[in-house]
Amino acid sequence: MKIEIIDQLKSIGEFYIYENGDGTRYTLHLVNAHYGGIYVLCNESSLWRFHSNPNELKHLCGDNNEYTKKAILEVAKLRSWVE
Repeated sequence: MKIEIIDQLKSIGEFYIYENGDGTRYTLHLVNAHYGGIYVLCNESSLWRFHSNPNELKHLCGDNNEYTKKAILEVAKLRSWVE
């Protein structure tokens, strides 16, 4: 039973480390949102929800700044989340 739970947890989300070239490093934990979109936990200090149609990124809680938003959208483009 324990092995099944661990296998389920592995398939829930993804983890990325992203450096955008200006010396800033972001850690992104991604989880599919139950009602659509992708939850993005950035640097364990802010939570966002991304919807690919129409490429919307909504800040939910925590630190909110334009540079974090820009980095998450760059990762979205690289990972082909955008339509």
